Amino acid sequence: MRRLLAPLAAVLALAATPAGAGEPLDLDLTRLGAPRASIWLAIPASLGPPSAGDAALLASESRSRFARLATDLALAWTSSLLQPASTTGHSGFQVDLEASYTGVSHGVVGATGYTPSGAGAPAFPRDPWQTRSMKPNELLVTSAHVRKALPFSIELGGRLSYLSQSSYFAAQVEAKWALLEGYRLFPDVALRGAYTLALGQRDLDLATMEYGLLVSKRFGTSAVMALTPYAAARLTQLRAGSEEMNFAPDQPAPATPAEVAASSGAFPSLRAWLYRTTAGLRLTSSAVSLAAEVTWFGGATLGEAGAGEDGYEPVKVPASLAGAVKFGFEF
Repeated sequence: MRRLLAPLAAVLALAATPAGAGEPLDLDLTRLGAPRASIWLAIPASLGPPSAGDAALLASESRSRFARLATDLALAWTSSLLQPASTTGHSGFQVDLEASYTGVSHGVVGATGYTPSGAGAPAFPRDPWQTRSMKPNELLVTSAHVRKALPFSIELGGRLSYLSQSSYFAAQVEAKWALLEGYRLFPDVALRGAYTLALGQRDLDLATMEYGLLVSKRFGTSAVMALTPYAAARLTQLRAGSEEMNFAPDQPAPATPAEVAASSGAFPSLRAWLYRTTAGLRLTSSAVSLAAEVTWFGGATLGEAGAGEDGYEPVKVPASLAGAVKFGFEF
């Protein structure tokens, strides 16, 4: 499997190498706002809040923006399923090229609308998508996916994904166990687990662990063609946080080490559970495999009241719809 994944990773990396200093969807997490009130109070007077109460509220809203952004990215990276409950066979390989679109609902997060004092001082943004040059309405993720079946109805796989118009990748490993497979009167049923790690954003720590139940049934339509409708219930555990960042990089010089430390901090660890439902259809003819699917996320509320600066106040993540397609070969 390593020999197959290595050239695929190299092709994707070369195709997606940024041509300039950054891509339109590259993120600047410092523009989400500082996650702690003490950092807001330490920012120079021309940029900082007028009171301690405002500082605490601004910090809470900054954490909410981070939670929304991390959730949108996690849903996009893990959107594609594109497989039935059955495995590819005892000695089978499956190699796929995939693409998925995931809807993004960006907009205002936070109610303060605070604009700092001082001539020419910018208003702090309230949109969770603080990108280099564009606000996305959907995220396009392309992937190379390899699966290998093993004895006892076990299947292992790996997926390398690229977020279009960005410098970001994600790597995924997965395992599937078909509890029922190949029975004429019963559908195929499988359990699936997948771990996904986001790569390429130096300040962002983002990973997911997914647990799913898959059901599918294969129907032969001719001697060389078969259709396999499938459905899946998917529960995703999100883990997100950030590295230490300076939220006042343009503070007046000379800035002492103590001043830099006072205006620096990291977003606290975010833990959340996200539920989605996927339905799709696979067509196979000889060694060629095609599939298309839709995934529905019904929305969620992250965080809890009174969480404090080490957690996240309740923030609502809107519902979204995703779609994915693939073209591949079975060996």
